[in-house]
Amino acid sequence: MDVKRQTCQSCFSIDVRNIIVREGDRQTIFVRCAKCKELVARYDLKDYYHHGKGIESYLRSHRVTQGESGREWLEAFNRSQNEAETGYAAALKVLDEAQKDV
Repeated sequence: MDVKRQTCQSCFSIDVRNIIVREGDRQTIFVRCAKCKELVARYDLKDYYHHGKGIESYLRSHRVTQGESGREWLEAFNRSQNEAETGYAAALKVLDEAQKDV
């Protein structure tokens, strides 16, 4: 696993902010430097999980329509939640290990 903090290419700050743009089914994240206000990166998302917001937020972000299987969506939500928590913990562990080496 390769884990890095997003760094501004202009001022080298790691203090960044996300700007979330939703257009139809597309979700784009623009990362902006909080210090110098420059664009740092852009990400197009195919899967979005917002921790702590629950399944209703998950379903809205995936534009679920009535008639689709609730059981399948609940399984997908639980999988996303688990992957987010597990991935976050693993990324923090790698960052902590890297800090010890500095």
